[in-house]
Amino acid sequence: MDDLDHCPLCHGTPHRPFETCRDHTVSRETFTIVECDRCGFRFTNPRPSADELGRYYQSEDYTPHQDTGQNLIDTLYRWVRHYTLWSKRRLIASLVDRPPGRLLDFGCGTGEFLAHCRSHGWEACGLEPDAGAQEVASATHGLTVEPPEHIRDLPSNHFDVITLWHVLEHVPKLSDTIRQLRRVLASTGTLIVAVPNCASLDAQYYGADWAGYDVPRHLSHFRPRDLRRLFDQHGLTVDEVRPMRLDAFYVSLLSERYRDGWLLRAPIVAALSVLWNAAHGHQSSAQLYLIQNGSSH
Repeated sequence: MDDLDHCPLCHGTPHRPFETCRDHTVSRETFTIVECDRCGFRFTNPRPSADELGRYYQSEDYTPHQDTGQNLIDTLYRWVRHYTLWSKRRLIASLVDRPPGRLLDFGCGTGEFLAHCRSHGWEACGLEPDAGAQEVASATHGLTVEPPEHIRDLPSNHFDVITLWHVLEHVPKLSDTIRQLRRVLASTGTLIVAVPNCASLDAQYYGADWAGYDVPRHLSHFRPRDLRRLFDQHGLTVDEVRPMRLDAFYVSLLSERYRDGWLLRAPIVAALSVLWNAAHGHQSSAQLYLIQNGSSH
């Protein structure tokens, strides 16, 4: 395990325990989330080393990388994912003057979104750390997906849109990664970042059982102000924040399952979550950030 001696956001050194959470998905181990005394940023600490982290993704229950689960929640996840492909493509098309354009899907998983965009004319490439997901992307969609380190080989000022669909919370080296993302983003391009919101009502209600924590795979636990500060440090500006209501619904379902309320309470609580998020989108448990190069404003 790696023990960080400073905050990844403000580099302050004092921090205190915030929450102890169980890995419900793979290992059943417990991990500590700490809170920076200086800026309040929350991060998993200690965390698996680079050599250890891969084993925490090795499970058929880890839905973002697998298509084999047959229970109701896995079926729901796949339905939502297929349903949202077109809406994601519609979003990126709205951000480009003359679509299709150039797309980088950072953390592309098994390549569904990447392949969907390519089939509609986008010049698209993807980066993904998980070797198993790379193999599925190749076998299923004929994609050649490189590891994230390959971003250093990509041309500067190149991509009209860069997407990170629930990826940034997994990234071990935040500053290095964002620095490279900004470098390859076109001066008039847009960075799209989807992350859980640990300041949401759901997070407060479920506490250690909130599925958005997903330790130890989620290394960072963001609030809106954290994202704004993080990107501002790199000359990037958060232009807009949107709620992700279907993602919030899914997080509620998982959280109820972790609380052993799956059969009885989950549909009711998840439905209430959707209604609450519809009325309070700025506090949704999953949010989408549209981010642009500060120099383009």
